[in-house]
Amino acid sequence: MTVPTDTAFAGFPREGLEVLAGLAEDNSRAYFDAHRDVYEEALLAPAKAFVAALGEQLHARIAPGLRAEPRVNGSILRINRDTRFTNDKRPYKEHLDFWFWEGDGASRAYPGLFVRLRPAAVELGAGMHRFEASALAAYRSAVADEGTGEALEAAVAAAAAVRGAAVNAPALKRVPRGFAADHPRGELLRHDGLYVGGEWKLPRVAGGPGFVGWTAERLERMAPVERWLSAALTDRSPHPA
Repeated sequence: MTVPTDTAFAGFPREGLEVLAGLAEDNSRAYFDAHRDVYEEALLAPAKAFVAALGEQLHARIAPGLRAEPRVNGSILRINRDTRFTNDKRPYKEHLDFWFWEGDGASRAYPGLFVRLRPAAVELGAGMHRFEASALAAYRSAVADEGTGEALEAAVAAAAAVRGAAVNAPALKRVPRGFAADHPRGELLRHDGLYVGGEWKLPRVAGGPGFVGWTAERLERMAPVERWLSAALTDRSPHPA
């Protein structure tokens, strides 16, 4: 679902990116409050337009059911840091995160496509950082199956072929109990989350509308992993990319 926005994406202004750079130097509420107007006008407003425009591209290139919601706590993650469960007590992130997913309910329960905007770099990814218990069981079952397992191998190979992208390392040192130690897809079985991603120098087009196409082209090439996971974790049959 894409929620319409009245403003066409024209790029991320330098002033907005400077707010993120400033937070890296002075991560205080005083700094953020002093620059709140710039944040809202030169970062948050173009971010909403970016989500709407990129959502249209992702629907056309990858899947029409991907959710692209141009709002905070939708496809735009909060810039406020959740300090309850971490030793990092800085109140704000020094980046802006975007998330596009397919499914009803909490977005964290689904695989998706990820964008992290930094002052001088951009991170892109596709997949799911960590599986809940039921999703982990479904994932392992699909990896062990000959047909769907081979489809995942093809999806991973296609996504990892993107220059600058890589698959995350497995979390487990050994193949989980219940599967042969020499399983042909043992490395994939050792994952408790699966995604492919990378970081690139922020391109010049980030300051203009061309950043939408630049981002969509790379996400499309990494999307086979997300599409496989979306199928495997929702009882749909994934197919090779």
